[in-house]
Amino acid sequence: MPLKQFIGQARLVRLLLWRVGDSTDMDACLRAALDAAMITAEDEAFLRMCMDAEERARIEDAPIPAEMATDASIARLRRCADKLNRADSA
Repeated sequence: MPLKQFIGQARLVRLLLWRVGDSTDMDACLRAALDAAMITAEDEAFLRMCMDAEERARIEDAPIPAEMATDASIARLRRCADKLNRADSA
């Protein structure tokens, strides 16, 4: 179950970032979120790692490392998604 939650949250964050950056260029989207103070630099590094793992799993059928799909990682992804969603709707 944590694996599915991790994947779902990583995909949700990706969609929210696309909306924030008005683009599918993840570098531009993360930069826009940083510039708007929606996420911190630490969040950016964490989100890049998570979204890269999710993308590799989706495209290359690579396994997501078990240490990434933890309750703590899922909770942090949820917090980031909440910050992106709240800040964007304000």
